[in-house]
Amino acid sequence: MQDYHIFDADHKDYIALLPLDKNGNENESGEVYLYRYFEDEEGLPRIENIESDDEYEAAADRFDESFG
Repeated sequence: MQDYHIFDADHKDYIALLPLDKNGNENESGEVYLYRYFEDEEGLPRIENIESDDEYEAAADRFDESFG
């Protein structure tokens, strides 16, 4: 199971996936997985890996500001 948050950073959308334990509780390690988020031409949600360290830092900083 996972919980998620979609947020904006530098005019792009990102998604933070928060792994949950088998009981649906937040993980103890505080792990968060960040991906670039978008919807395709048909409106289906898609994610992509963040390849650039600078882009990842911007997304991580924004996530921390919003949810940290």
